[in-house]
Amino acid sequence: MLDDNLFTSHFYSDKIPVWPCPKCGVQSLSCEKDQFNKQFKEPIDTSHPAFGPDWIEYIFTMHLKCSNSSCGCQVVCAGNGDVSQEYLDDGSGDWEWFDNFQVKFFEPSLKIFVPPKDTPDWVKKALETSFSTFFSSPSLSLSALRSALEVLLGEMEVASVDANGKFLSLARRINLLPEDSRKIIEPANAIRWLGNDGTHEGGFRVRKSDVLDGYRIFEHILIELYPEKRASIDALVARINEAKGLGR
Repeated sequence: MLDDNLFTSHFYSDKIPVWPCPKCGVQSLSCEKDQFNKQFKEPIDTSHPAFGPDWIEYIFTMHLKCSNSSCGCQVVCAGNGDVSQEYLDDGSGDWEWFDNFQVKFFEPSLKIFVPPKDTPDWVKKALETSFSTFFSSPSLSLSALRSALEVLLGEMEVASVDANGKFLSLARRINLLPEDSRKIIEPANAIRWLGNDGTHEGGFRVRKSDVLDGYRIFEHILIELYPEKRASIDALVARINEAKGLGR
């Protein structure tokens, strides 16, 4: 289940989130001790008579490591920040200034959701392209998600050209899905519409939450096509039927 707050909210330097690892997908990627470094984006004269905390803009870098003992993947993160006045939730009724930070870049990029293991490799690579721009350009992520759908249809051997060799639109390709896959037509069309917005809105209206909606739908499509639990049950059923029982 995607956690919107994990991917769309700001964070404080003393409350850095634990993100999903780009390698193993486990939510175990955290900042190593003393590896968060912030600095002013531009020189600021804090002794200026008119200085206020709202003048401050930060840039930051940090090094993260997966705490999963079987993984240990290391990641570099960068972004920006500012200072805002926020209400204290301690019952005092007071306000205080806080440093807020927003991620713009992870290398390697986060695995925002983990595709089923039987998902074709080229589809996984296309999704990684979408993940890579999620924090810096949500509109590009939606466009790339639309491209990932095109790749998926190709892996499903849905035609991309007509009898005359003319390229088919994505809408027409979706309508060519075989009978046993037509349950994904409506979700696929939703991805198509979101991808169109990502391409044509120029980033002005696309929010990270819109991209997360797209990821939820795409994950649903993949689970419908490559259901891991169903595959394991099918294998179990086959084994028991072949053995005509326990077989021991």
